[in-house]
Amino acid sequence: MKSQRGLSLVELIIALALTSTLILGIFTVYMDSTQTSRLATSLARIQESGRIATDIMARDMRMVGFQGCADPDDVTMNVIADNPPTSDFFASTLRGWEVDSASWADGTEFDGHAIESRALIGSDVLAVQRGESVEIELSGNMTADNANIQVAGSDVGLFSQNDIVLISDCEAADLFRISSQPSSNTWAHAQGVNSDNRLSQAYTDSARIMRFSATVYFVADTGRDDARGNDIRALYRATNNLLNSATPSFQVDEIVEGVESLQIEYGELLGTNNIRYTTADNVSDMANVVAIRAGLLISDADNVRDNNDTASYDLPGQTIDTTGAVTHPGDQRLRRTFTSTVMLRNRD
Repeated sequence: MKSQRGLSLVELIIALALTSTLILGIFTVYMDSTQTSRLATSLARIQESGRIATDIMARDMRMVGFQGCADPDDVTMNVIADNPPTSDFFASTLRGWEVDSASWADGTEFDGHAIESRALIGSDVLAVQRGESVEIELSGNMTADNANIQVAGSDVGLFSQNDIVLISDCEAADLFRISSQPSSNTWAHAQGVNSDNRLSQAYTDSARIMRFSATVYFVADTGRDDARGNDIRALYRATNNLLNSATPSFQVDEIVEGVESLQIEYGELLGTNNIRYTTADNVSDMANVVAIRAGLLISDADNVRDNNDTASYDLPGQTIDTTGAVTHPGDQRLRRTFTSTVMLRNRD
C-alpha cells in the first residue's frame, strides 16, 4: 500500500504567501476604487451645488430693477404703499455689503435681524429688488388715476389683501398695496394701506402687473456638523414678506448646502464708458453698476481628502486660505470655486 503524501511546510508557506499577496492586491484595488468613487461623488455634488447656486442668484441679479418696459432712467417709480421696502426704487434695487463685523447691517432693514448676526464674517451680502412677472393682466382701462384696477389671470390667487403690487407701462410705474380682496378681481388702492389713493396715471389694459420682490443672499452656519464635527455652511436667501408694518419681516430659506463663502465684485460704469470691477465698499454709486461678478467657494460634507486642505482659493476681490484675513477650514473636504459674471438687463 502506497503512503499518502501531503504538502510540505515550505509549499504551504508559499501558498499562503501567494494567497495573501493576491488578497492584498484585491483589497488595495477595492480601496482605491472606493476612494475614487467617493471623490467622484463628492465632486459631482459640489458641481451640482455650484450650478444650482449660480443659476438661482443669476436669475435675481439679471433682473435687478425690473419694472416692465418703463426705463428706470426716464421713469421714476411712484411709491404710495405704506411701509414700503423702498422710497427710491432705482437707488435701492441693488445693494451690497462686505461683512467685516457683526454690525455690518447697521442703518439697514437687516439691523437687529437674525440676518445681521448669522451672516458669515468675511463673506459678502447681496440685496436685490425687482418686479416679478405673473400671469395677471388688466381686463379693462381705468377711468381715472384713483379708480379700481380690474384684473384677470391664473395668478390672481397668489395675492392677498395688503400685498404690494407693481404696475407699469412704458410711461409710468407705481408701487401700491391692494386694499380690497384680490380674489374679487377688483383691486383697490385706497388710503389706509397707501399714502394716497391716486396712481401716477389711469392705466390701460396694455399695462403690466407684477409681484414686487425684495431678496437678500448671504452665507451662514447651518448649525449642522459633518461626520468629523466640522461646521457645515450654506447659501441662504431671505425674502422680505412686505407686511404693512414698520418692522420688516423676512422668510429665510437655505438654498444650497456647502457654500462656504460668497464674494462679489460690482462692475461700475465709469465716465469713460469703461467698466471697473470692485468690491461693495469701493463702489462710488451702485446706480452705475451694470454687471455683477459673483464667486462661491463650495465644499462637500464628506471628508474625502487624504490630508488637510491648505490650498488658497481665488474669488472675486478676495483670496481665501487657512491663514489669511478670510479663511476656510483646514479639514479634509473637497473644495471648488465657481465664478459667474451677470450683466444687468435694466442698467445701461
